[in-house]
Order: sequence, then C-alpha cells, then structure tokens
Amino acid sequence: MQTVISFLLLLATLAAPVQVWAQQKTSSKTTAEKVEEYLTKCAKLQRFNGTVLAARKGTILLKKGYGWRNVSKKIPNDTNSIYQLGSITKTFTGAVILKLQEENKLSLKDKLHKFFPDYPNGDKITLEQLFYHTSGIYDFKSILYGPDSAKVTRPVSKAWVLAQFKDKPLRAEPGTAVNYTNSGYFLLGLIVEKVTGKPFETVVRERFLKPLRLTKTGFDLINLKNSGKTTGYIFWKDSVLVETPAVDSTVAYAAGGMYSTVDDLYRWSRVVQNRTMLKPETWDSALTPPNQGAWGYGWGVSYFNEGKKLIFQNGNIPGFATFYIQVPEDDVVIILLCNVDDTSDLTSLEPIATDLLKIMYNMPYQLPVERKAVAVDESVLRQYVGTYRLDAERTIAVTLEASKLFLQVTGQPKFEMFAENETNFFLKVIDVQLTFDKDAGGKVSQLVVHQNGDHVAKRL
Repeated sequence: MQTVISFLLLLATLAAPVQVWAQQKTSSKTTAEKVEEYLTKCAKLQRFNGTVLAARKGTILLKKGYGWRNVSKKIPNDTNSIYQLGSITKTFTGAVILKLQEENKLSLKDKLHKFFPDYPNGDKITLEQLFYHTSGIYDFKSILYGPDSAKVTRPVSKAWVLAQFKDKPLRAEPGTAVNYTNSGYFLLGLIVEKVTGKPFETVVRERFLKPLRLTKTGFDLINLKNSGKTTGYIFWKDSVLVETPAVDSTVAYAAGGMYSTVDDLYRWSRVVQNRTMLKPETWDSALTPPNQGAWGYGWGVSYFNEGKKLIFQNGNIPGFATFYIQVPEDDVVIILLCNVDDTSDLTSLEPIATDLLKIMYNMPYQLPVERKAVAVDESVLRQYVGTYRLDAERTIAVTLEASKLFLQVTGQPKFEMFAENETNFFLKVIDVQLTFDKDAGGKVSQLVVHQNGDHVAKRL
C-alpha cells in the first residue's frame, strides 16, 4: 500500500535543471554500468536492499539483486527474490475493474450504493472517484502501525477491515479534493467479488496471472512455499535490519496484498506498453486522468522531460518498499523491489527511483554519499528559523520542532534537516546539502542550497 507521493517532486526539488556535469559528459560508462555503479553504492551505504530491473525499448539493461533476502541465514537477494508489492497491486485491481467495464458488468460512473446500499454517502461516491482518490473516504492504512498492528499479520475478515473506515467522517465531499486512500481500492476488490461471484484473488489469477504466466505473482506471501521468498525488515535507527512480520494479504487485499518478482512485473509492463489484455482505448483512459490529475485507474500519472508521460506505482508496507516506473513514449521501465520498508529516510525508494530515471535519460545525478549527523545545540538551530526567498514563486520555510530543524519549500512536503556541523546541513530523503551564511553583523542572512550547483535563498 502507499501514501500519496508527488513523484516529480524530487526531479524538480529546490533547483531548476542545470547542465550535465563535466565528469558525466565525458564518462565512458554505459547506462547499465551507471545504474549498477549507483545501486552498488546505495547497497554499500545500506540504502537499498532488494532487486532492480531497468530496461529500455524491450532490452533489459540491468537485472540484479543487492543485499540480503534473509539476513540471519546469509541468503542474498537475486533476480528470483519475491517481494510483497504493496500498492503495485493497484495496477492489477484497476485492470480487473476495467475489464469488467468492457464486459458491461459495471461502469466507472456507477455509484457505490449500487453495490453497497447501506454505505454512508454511497449515493455520492462513484467508482471513478475511488480510483482518483477523490471519494473522501478515510484511509484504513493507519491500522498497520497502530494498536492492531499485530492483528494485521494474520488473516482477518473483510467485515473487520471494512469496519475500520466505513463509518469514519469523510475527509472532504466526494469529488472535491484528492485525499489518497487505500480504502477505495479495498472497496473495489469487494465490488469485483459482488459482480463476478468469485474471490477477488481468483479473478486476478484467471484474468491476468495465468494467461500471462506470471508464475511468481500472487497473494498470501506469508504462506508462500518458495525459496525465493524474502524476509521483510525495518531499518532500526538507520543502522540495523530488524525482521518484521508481513501484513497478511487479507488486510492489504486489493490495495496492496500481492507479491511478485522483477521478471513478472516486467512481463506486466509489456502488457501496458503494447496495450494488450484490455482495449487500447481502455488503456488510454486508464493512463489519462482528467485535468492532468495525478491518479488514473490503478496508476499514478505524471509528466517530465518536456511533457513525456510517466506512469508509476510505489508500495510502502511493513517490511517492504517497491517502486515501478514506466515511460511509455520511450518504453523505459524501472522496477525496484525492496525487502526493507521506508520508515527510515535512508531507505526511501523515491530518491533512488528518481536518480535511476535521470541516469536512463542522461540527466544530472549524484552518487550517494555517506553523511553523518552531529548534535547541534538548540540555541544555534533557533538562529536559522525563518523564511528564505528561493525564487520569484518559492520560499523555503525553516522551522524548529522538538529540537529538530525542518525545511519546507512552497507547495512541497516538510523534510527534516540534519547537521554536519553548526552551519552545514543535509537532507536524507534526497541528496541535497544546505549552508547557512551570516552577514558582517553576525546575523543569518541567507541559505545556500547545494543541488546540481549552488542556489542562494535570501532571508526575508
């Protein structure tokens, strides 16, 4: 499953694009060699523990495992490693619903109350809004980390999961705002069962997994008997891998309950690329949300590199983190499956996925660098609190919360800043360094952002 992500955030964060560095211009390395060099560095710094596949125009450039499939048994990850997918599951859920619409068994314009007559506000919510995350329905994902977190590692009833969100107040009126919610996809899975009379998992297998021979893709990772099954971990205090129980597929269900390998997902990417299994016009609608919205039917949709469409899904679930990127215009695919979840800034896959995309397009990127944070007195940190003008449209707000310094660029999430010394800081979620400068009078006058060059933000 997943929390909302603005994928292009890290392609454009803080700094405008600049020319490729000289050492990159003169590099004799192939794209595959650059990808491997980058991921080897990530693995060495314990920022990536999983399997990657990168391909262009039907040719796999790199397919390789890094780190441990099982730490205690010293079994390394490889190309056969099997991972819980989290929200990549949603791409299959979307395909099933769209297939049923092609067969005139339902319509995306149907209201929720058609399938659940007693669902609160069901007469206002459409299936389309469940896909677009504009239903306003409360996101049940919080139960994965709350007091019931132990319960979700065992099979639960659909009624129990439904009760976790059904009667919660709407976050917004249906159709008025985007609020990412896994609950919408849980409902879509239940609708598949009502329409077909079969378990959701069976429908996915019959309609897509078996015809495509996705033999290492399915549900119920916990009980899977396959030597390739990975153990899920959390990265405790950014230093130690600690085994964590997987979320049962009855909980994650149509929102995030599937497992797979990079090979099977690459085969799935061929379906998307070639517009098969569904009608071409159905694929077009799935990947073209209205008003250039961020969410289509099972897919995140964004644009980069002079307006090229980028589709993606990223999964975040205890013990696992995954990222799938595809640029249909160029037939570029990047698949990252990791058996360490993203609760640590250092193990977030978004900056890695972003850098790999840059490598695939010969854009500027930086190899990961190990940086160590030091403690700085709160009285020093307090001097930096304020607003800094980055450009005509953006400011950087620096705040102090619980003795920690945070940075927030206009229109973007807040990130913690970590000190290398009293004036130099860095972010863990992306490779950005920052320096606070003082004027002749000793007052903090500007913040210099070091990302593909130096960018000065004057204090307001």
